[in-house]
Parts: sequence; structure tokens; C-alpha cells
Amino acid sequence: MKKVWLLGLGLSLALAGCSDSGSDKENKEEAASADENKDMAGDLMDFYLNLTTTVNGADIDLNGYEEAMAGEEPPTGEELAELKTSAAASAKASAEAVEGMEIPESLGDQKEAMESFQSTLAESYNMKADALAKEGEADLTAADEKLNDAENQIKEILDEAGLVSSSLISDLNG
Repeated sequence: MKKVWLLGLGLSLALAGCSDSGSDKENKEEAASADENKDMAGDLMDFYLNLTTTVNGADIDLNGYEEAMAGEEPPTGEELAELKTSAAASAKASAEAVEGMEIPESLGDQKEAMESFQSTLAESYNMKADALAKEGEADLTAADEKLNDAENQIKEILDEAGLVSSSLISDLNG
């Protein structure tokens, strides 16, 4: 009887040991997955911050034009022409800066969404450059709508990564 009891105890301990090792394996996999998500979120935030910093260095004249046009007394004549020319160049430089940003490989599933966001944002700046290069009053409505699309895309990407979403428009024009 003692032998059966010892055998049962031994089997119980063996089974308990097996179930714990499986649990450890699952815990290690969960920890590795959490670390991977943390790294991805960090890379995503680094990309976003680098993008906004880079664009803010390129779109100064464009922001100046938009601010001047929204003022109480918008510029006219030669002053307006100079502002439009520099704003168009600034918008083109901003589009090139966006297109030149390298999306990190570590973004995995988010990489495709980031490429779409990047394309939408660059398109917005190209649309502004084209509108500003035309004669007469520049209509930036369609370009601003495209910028809103880009903002919605990046908000969704940041939300999916568990990050606090930011206002792209404020970050670029602020």
C-alpha cells in the first residue's frame, strides 16, 4: 500500500512539475510578446516624433503663409506673391521630407498602415504646393481635407498600438 501511495505521490509531483513548466513557457512567450509590442510602440512613437520635427523644419514658410492669410488683413500684391512662392517651395520640401522618412521594419503589421499614412501626408503637401503655384488665390481646401485624412490614419495607428493619439495638425502647425 505504501508503494502505491508513494507512486501516486510521485506521479502527482511529476504532473505538477510538467504543468508548471508549460506555464513558465507561456509566461516567457507573453513577456516576449509584451516586449515586442513595447519596442514596436517605441519605434512608432520615435518615427512620429521624427516626422513632425522634420516637417516642422521644412514647412515654416507654408505655415507663415497660412497664418498671414487667416489674419485680419491678408497680404496683397507683391507681398502675397512672395509669400505664395515661398509657401509653395516650403510645401514641396515638406512633401519630400515626408517621402524621405524611413519607416522602421520593426513596425511589423503597422508598417503597411504607416506607408499609407506617409503617402497621404505627402500627397497633402504636394496638393498645397500645386495650389500655391497656380495664379490667383490659392484654394487649399482639398489639401486640408487630405491632411485631415492623414491625421485620422495616424490616430488609428497610434490607438491600435496602445499609444495616446495626438493631433497631427496641431503638431505640424503648432
